[in-house]
Amino acid sequence: MYIKLTLQEKLKDERTSRRMTLAELEKATGIARATLGKYESDKCTDISPFNLAKLAEYYGLSMDYLMGLTENKNHPNTALHELHLNDSTVDLLKSGALNNRLLCEFVCHPGFLRLLTDMETCSPKGAHTTSGGISVRTS
Repeated sequence: MYIKLTLQEKLKDERTSRRMTLAELEKATGIARATLGKYESDKCTDISPFNLAKLAEYYGLSMDYLMGLTENKNHPNTALHELHLNDSTVDLLKSGALNNRLLCEFVCHPGFLRLLTDMETCSPKGAHTTSGGISVRTS
């Protein structure tokens, strides 16, 4: 089950994943240690937008991600043409017929590329497979 992280949890996760102390983050960002600790607290309800922007820049994250407007840490406004998705694929993803989060986990799995290779190896050369309105040519 996927659980959305709060802003406070995201800030703490980013810092701890870098194995940084609050003191080190204070030195790197210029934001007081007590303020940083408050921002990571579950009881924090007021975060300076200037400090949030500074933390987003430091961590290399988008403000949209930190504020929960997107689940994409680094690519909030990627254009569809950059992803090379056809209209049928976009329609399928938007339809809700697929669990998109599960699909993301599947594609990001370390064995995914091996699975694709195995599928190509097992399919007759030039065969078409149709699934959910999507035609895939293997050759």
